[in-house]
Amino acid sequence: MLTEKAFDSFKTFVETNIAYAKVEFDKSGKLEKVAIHRRERLKDGRIALSLSITPEKTRETVVTRVQLYDNNNDLWADKAEDILLKDVQEGVLYRFSFDFREV
Repeated sequence: MLTEKAFDSFKTFVETNIAYAKVEFDKSGKLEKVAIHRRERLKDGRIALSLSITPEKTRETVVTRVQLYDNNNDLWADKAEDILLKDVQEGVLYRFSFDFREV
């Protein structure tokens, strides 16, 4: 069975090795790089990585994919989305959370 130290090591690895995100708009196939602006350990033990998606578009747009990459530029997480942004000034705070447990 894994120890608490092992779980802590997994959490630290995710916190330090996920480097940035990429976001796709309107199913364009083009990914735009976005910085991860917050890394935190939640009270329930999960690791949360947050990014602010604020496209500079002149019309409404839809966030259709969000991805996470590590320090080696390898894809770690890939999530299809359908988040409508109606206003040019509108954005969304997006968060990935990871839960480590033995089952």
